[in-house]
Amino acid sequence: MTRPLGTMTCLLCLLMLLVSGCTQSGNEKSRFVGTWITQSKINPMDGSNYTDTVIFYDNGSYATTTLGIHHIYGNWSLQNGKLLIDTYYPGTYKYIFSKNSTVLTLTPDSGGATEILTKQ
Repeated sequence: MTRPLGTMTCLLCLLMLLVSGCTQSGNEKSRFVGTWITQSKINPMDGSNYTDTVIFYDNGSYATTTLGIHHIYGNWSLQNGKLLIDTYYPGTYKYIFSKNSTVLTLTPDSGGATEILTKQ
């Protein structure tokens, strides 16, 4: 009689682990959703300062500006602990949240400059 109860307990534990794993993934994705502003940059064409806006939507779509004016649209997802951006400039990024998830640091896997964004 104790075997079925033990088996049932194991099944319940496994189910709880699966559900908590799904919730964690959803929580991680929700940290990205919203509007982010890059640090100030220098326009190579005229030397002026500008910032880019990056918007991660809950449905997996993505919008950003380049040089603070041109809009680029695409999709984003999280896979294997990395951020995947599928736009005109696709890329895979290591990411770190700080300051209570209001600062996002993105480092491209392919090399290049690290980008620091602040949530609005």
